[in-house]
Amino acid sequence: MARTMSIVVVAVGVVGALIPLRDHLRNTNLALVLVLVVLAGAVLGGRGVGVVVGVAVAVAFDFFLTQPYQSIKIERGDDIQTTVLLAAVGLVGGELVEWARRNQRDADARRKEVEHFHRRAELASWGERPGRLISRTQEELAEMLGLLDASYQPGPPPNDVSVLTHDGARVPAGQSDAGGDVVALPVRAHGRDLGHFMLVFPHATVGISVPADRRHEAVAVADQLGMALLRYQHG
Repeated sequence: MARTMSIVVVAVGVVGALIPLRDHLRNTNLALVLVLVVLAGAVLGGRGVGVVVGVAVAVAFDFFLTQPYQSIKIERGDDIQTTVLLAAVGLVGGELVEWARRNQRDADARRKEVEHFHRRAELASWGERPGRLISRTQEELAEMLGLLDASYQPGPPPNDVSVLTHDGARVPAGQSDAGGDVVALPVRAHGRDLGHFMLVFPHATVGISVPADRRHEAVAVADQLGMALLRYQHG
């Protein structure tokens, strides 16, 4: 909130700094300067701040730079359009900034996934012992799913615990003794259950609330570990 107010104060201050020029420049030219101010606010603060700055600058433009001065009344239709457009720039500019940031976050996440995949492949190809592969996979699952804990156990998952799969979460009919915050993730290779991870979430989820992309990624990580473990056994 304090950051937003600081940006708004600076933006309105820029409007005030343009007052000596209002009798020498057309309002449309002054508005072009303010468009840059609004866009700067959107870049610094995102969509919400962009909207607030856009509205604040539009009101300040109306009050300080359109006749009659020091009044929210506007006499010219062009000035009304300019005021509305300044507010719209804040909304659109903020939305574009948020869109760009989301794309950047997605790109960073995809890059991290590829790096993890190559790192596991290298570990497996270099003949790393199973304990090292399992430990690395546990760390990645914990980071990927925001887990409190992830532990590997040999054999198939218990029948009374939810199981995470590509299709969703297979929830047992009865109540699990492990609790709704514990979900099993099978480690398979060629249809064989080599083991499973017991995933401890920070809240009760039974696996249902795990986003689909994260679920697919987690199952793929476990399957990759399964293939590496199988190669080690046969090596």
